[in-house]
Amino acid sequence: MLACDGIWDCLTNDECCENIKKKLVSISPKKDEMHKVVEKLLDEILAPNTDDGIGTDNMTAILVKFN
Repeated sequence: MLACDGIWDCLTNDECCENIKKKLVSISPKKDEMHKVVEKLLDEILAPNTDDGIGTDNMTAILVKFN
């Protein structure tokens, strides 16, 4: 996962890895669905409100899978 600080303000490296691992098993390896993993991750860490500021920074992420 290559990501900006908006992601790392919400997740540790270990949390991100565990989250991605769980999501990768739910996608089809034959289809181009890697974007769904990142999309779901961003949806989960997006702030439900702007009161505390966590999850309100810009969030950019690229997931790279090596075969």
